[in-house]
Amino acid sequence: MTDKKLSSSTVLAAALLLIAGAGTVQAAGSNPHQPVSSDRQELAAPERLSAEVRMDSFEGFAPQGTLLGRFEDTGAAADGAEPTLDTAADFWEAMRLPGLGRGSLESIIGPDNRIQVNGTTSFPYRAVALITFDGGRCTGWFYGPDVVATAGHCVHSGGTGGAWKSNVRVYPGRNGGVSPYGSCTAKRLYSVTGWVTNNNEQYDYGVVKLNCSLGNTVGWFGRWWQSASLTGISQTVSGYPGDKPLTQWRSTGSIAVTQTRQVFYKNDTAAGQSGAPVYQNRAAGSSFCSGYCGMAIHTTGLHGGSPHSQNNHATRITQDVANNLTAWRNAN
Repeated sequence: MTDKKLSSSTVLAAALLLIAGAGTVQAAGSNPHQPVSSDRQELAAPERLSAEVRMDSFEGFAPQGTLLGRFEDTGAAADGAEPTLDTAADFWEAMRLPGLGRGSLESIIGPDNRIQVNGTTSFPYRAVALITFDGGRCTGWFYGPDVVATAGHCVHSGGTGGAWKSNVRVYPGRNGGVSPYGSCTAKRLYSVTGWVTNNNEQYDYGVVKLNCSLGNTVGWFGRWWQSASLTGISQTVSGYPGDKPLTQWRSTGSIAVTQTRQVFYKNDTAAGQSGAPVYQNRAAGSSFCSGYCGMAIHTTGLHGGSPHSQNNHATRITQDVANNLTAWRNAN
């Protein structure tokens, strides 16, 4: 006869395995950068990149100023992109979605220094994307043909009681009611246990894997990681603030404070810009990355104590973050 105590233990173990399979439980002492996905895809440990691996930007095949689905040479339309204008209903549906933010909904610090990007079909702005989902909108940025980096809280609400976002759609270079390159849907969402399990803002990063290859058309940002301090480095944050609905805005500044996993700055942002690239245009031949290179993923406004209480901030692209971004870029 089966021992009742053993049977209870077996049931408990099975339940824990089932929960772990959903990507919501982190074992004590495990790596907070451990990847998890919305479809429970089994992921091999990411290859550890060396400082010599280059991750330069790519301008894509769309000529400057191209509008509305010039996909003849890239095959993007066949991959699920929709090179069309929104209907009035689509437009108002997107307009009503609130911008998602953390901290003080992301913050204007002093005079508002944001500048609207009117030429969203120019590179790199066409590689910055509006992301919509049930209940909100965010920003993301292409870093490969079918992959968009964003904040972790733009793909998962964070913590063991959180959930993956649903009905995710990406609009590169969106400008008000115009979607110059159409849009495409999510094939899969990625983040890490440090966010999905622990709701820790130091691991607030994720990715939207797409059902199309629009990155071949609009291009993509490079990625720049290093262990040295970034303090004093000039940078730009470009994204889709909720108080300027469906239009792209940028703010320039410099890194004020560098920590191991976050960077801090005075660039003005608002809710909806979560997931925006914090980037620099680096000269050809620069170390690590040349062209438009992301150094961090914007996530959070003013909150807590210093330096969080005085600066907007971002998840820094460290070596571990770069490893995951590369693994997700290469995933099927």
